[in-house]
Amino acid sequence: MQLPRINFKATSTYLGGSVSGDFAGNPTVTQAILRVLCIYSFIKRAFSSRFRPGVVRMRTHRARFYSAMWRGAADAIGACYARLPGDGEQISKEGLRLQVFQNKTSLEDPAAVARASDKLVVHDLLAHNGIAVARQTIVKIGEIGKALDILKTSALPLVVKPAANTGAGAGVSTCVRTPRQLLTAIAWARAYGPRILIERQIPGSCYRILVMDGEVLDTVIRLPPSVRGDGFSTVRQLVRHENRLRRRLGASRGQVLVRIDPDLRNTIANQGFTLDSRPLVGEVVLLKHVVNDNGTAENVSANDCLCAAIVQSARTAAQLVGTRLAGVDIICQDPRIPLESSGGAIIEVNANPGLYYHYHPAELGFPMAEEVLRRYFDRPALPRTHTMAAAI
Repeated sequence: MQLPRINFKATSTYLGGSVSGDFAGNPTVTQAILRVLCIYSFIKRAFSSRFRPGVVRMRTHRARFYSAMWRGAADAIGACYARLPGDGEQISKEGLRLQVFQNKTSLEDPAAVARASDKLVVHDLLAHNGIAVARQTIVKIGEIGKALDILKTSALPLVVKPAANTGAGAGVSTCVRTPRQLLTAIAWARAYGPRILIERQIPGSCYRILVMDGEVLDTVIRLPPSVRGDGFSTVRQLVRHENRLRRRLGASRGQVLVRIDPDLRNTIANQGFTLDSRPLVGEVVLLKHVVNDNGTAENVSANDCLCAAIVQSARTAAQLVGTRLAGVDIICQDPRIPLESSGGAIIEVNANPGLYYHYHPAELGFPMAEEVLRRYFDRPALPRTHTMAAAI
């Protein structure tokens, strides 16, 4: 079963065709179109997350990966591993206990997790303390005029995302350049929450810095997902082939499926492709700027690549948010200079970060999980000096 595709041709009179053109549509009709898109996006999200067999299979692969990771890490440090009723697990050693469930652990204060989940709160907190962040504006569904004004005046494409309580790139659209793309992106973000953030898209590569108790454990560069043309397959077929490999091979190939969403459509359109285009033999098509859908081989070690100033910014960001274990996401063009000098920024501080990104196929075992457990059981009661109150 597939959801019907929306034909935007009938609405092109109202939605315009380029960033440079004037938005001359009827506001009432535009608002009505947006509301229809919101309903469609909400249904599509619910259908995709609950009923697609491939999505369910990838969740099973993910659960198996994390269970094996925690069990292997517990054995490596001489700790006891036990399954709890339901889906949880517990690791214990010398009277200390840590509960885990996939990428979630009992390390974190629930207040810090809630704080990290609100992108606007994190943005304002970091900005207040002089850390480079992307300039953001919050909009509501009824403020489409405000959103269009941002689009018209921005020299860079826009990123549209839910403001809170999402992860793994859910609801995020990049490469937003036209009014049509903007409406679609707003509707897609609205499917994940009522508050919507719009920010200028920062050029550069995405780095994930894993920080625990103020110390950097690992750094990876997360390359965007891509496919390579064979001369006869369409982009859609190439994506389906990649997803079949992921369903079959599991975590050795990828953690999630490549989602065909507004971010994918915008990214390939920016390269002159549609889903029905047939790339030439060997031609690489970048699929998304939201890197969460990338494959295992596209997470590459970047230790010692970032300058000391960027690393310190990441450590400070984790401290300000109040997380013991954080994945700090940074985008920059030149990792050798501070973010303020390169135009880069910290775009997110993730509580309960995915350790999957730090598992490199060339390495034996699951070193990041082992390191987390060693540090927890050796130093379980570090003072919490990095509270919200102290930060501001």
